[in-house]
Amino acid sequence: MKPEDKKVYDTQDVANICECSISKAYKIIRALNDKLIENGTPEGSIIAGKVSKKFFHEVMKI
Repeated sequence: MKPEDKKVYDTQDVANICECSISKAYKIIRALNDKLIENGTPEGSIIAGKVSKKFFHEVMKI
């Protein structure tokens, strides 16, 4: 499945988009998911190692 067909990005997708390492992609995803929690998203609805495609593009402006 191509990244543009997904609703969420995993670490490989983020690493490819941001042109960074997998470990840096994990840090980016963790920071974005923490921001979602701060904004009121229940922790149970967040999947570790994945981030909403829509939220990723809103925050990262990519």
